[in-house]
Amino acid sequence: MKVNDKERIRQELLVRRRSMDRTEWLARSEAICDHLKELDQIRHAERVHCYVSMENEREVSTLPFLEWLCSERKEVYMPYIEHGTMVAARYASGHCFIAKQIGPPIPDPLVVCDEARFDVVVVPLVGADRRGARIGYGKGWYDRFFASLRSSATPPFKAGICFGFQMVDEVPADPWDQFLDIVVTENGIINCMSARS
Repeated sequence: MKVNDKERIRQELLVRRRSMDRTEWLARSEAICDHLKELDQIRHAERVHCYVSMENEREVSTLPFLEWLCSERKEVYMPYIEHGTMVAARYASGHCFIAKQIGPPIPDPLVVCDEARFDVVVVPLVGADRRGARIGYGKGWYDRFFASLRSSATPPFKAGICFGFQMVDEVPADPWDQFLDIVVTENGIINCMSARS
C-alpha cells in the first residue's frame, strides 16, 4: 500500500469514529477498559502510561480507567506534547484539565517528569491490524516516544486500544513504525506478537 492509502484509511476511520453517539461510545469504551483491567501486565504493573481521551474525537474513553489505576496505587503518567515532542506528565486522581481547541487536554497542574521506565503504555489508535501495525494521527509521536524508551532495561508492554470497527486487514507500515504487543477492542484482546510469529 502507498502512503496515500494510509491517509485514506485514517480519514475513513476518523469519520466513522466521530459519528458514534455518546451512549454507544461510553458503552464500548467501558467494555474495552474492562478487558484492560483483566490483563496480567496491567495488574502487575507499577508504572502505567495512558493517554487522556478527547471526547470530541471519540477516542476510547480512558478517564474511568485512569482513576481505577490510581485506586490500585499505581504510578500513572500521561502524554504531554512539549515543543513537538511527547513527554510524560504525572496523572493524579481527580486531575483537572484545560481543554484545547485542537489536541489533547492539558493537565492542571502540569507536572512534567523525565520518567522513562513504564511497565505498560496504553496507546490510542485510529486503526490497527492483527500484527500490531497501527495508524495514529500521523504525527509520529508514539513512534518517537517508543524509540526513546528502547534504551530502558525493560521496554514497556505496548497495548493499543480501539473500537472493533477500527481493525483493518492490513496497515501499511513504515520502517520506523513501532508495533504493538496487543490490541484491545470491546470484542476482546488480540495478541499481536502471536500474529507476527
